[in-house]
Amino acid sequence: MWFSIGDASFELRGGQGFLVCPGASGAPPLFQLGGPLEPFGRLRYIDGCSDTLLVGPSELGQPCLNHLHFPPGTRQTLHTHPTARVGMVASGRGECVLGDGGSALSLVPGAIFEILPGVAHAFRTLDEGPPMTVVAWHPDSDFGPTNDDHPMVNRTIVDGQSASMARRIRTTTADMLPERQLHGASRRSGLKQFR
Repeated sequence: MWFSIGDASFELRGGQGFLVCPGASGAPPLFQLGGPLEPFGRLRYIDGCSDTLLVGPSELGQPCLNHLHFPPGTRQTLHTHPTARVGMVASGRGECVLGDGGSALSLVPGAIFEILPGVAHAFRTLDEGPPMTVVAWHPDSDFGPTNDDHPMVNRTIVDGQSASMARRIRTTTADMLPERQLHGASRRSGLKQFR
């Protein structure tokens, strides 16, 4: 089970996982609830691994939550990310090898880990047994909707063309300012772990 909560107050009882508090960039996240995790990822990733976007960025550059699926016998290519990654092992077992043949972090169900920006790492799984699944938080994204590029405006057709091209009828940022002021309260970003 995963969820995303905006400005609502909530109480969390039981379970295990990590809680990410929204940062000061942009509006708070939308309320979303999902689960259970599927037994595979829907998108191709690297080295036989796959990925599902659980909570997508509500706007370009906003955080996202992914489900990574590592089949048995995975030996990932050493790689880095430009920003931190925080993950929790949902099922299966494996390890995260840091650096070029460096130390390895044992990954078991419930393990929570952080990979800092620019740190070379690779995931490995056991040759036998179930796949390893990880829920991973990314503090930013390189895609997502923008005011000028999102499904509603792109797929609204006016006089035979997309409304994204019809500047005379497009909503402006000034038109949206009162709503943004109501919902855009700045908050510090943080990571909280619970058990």
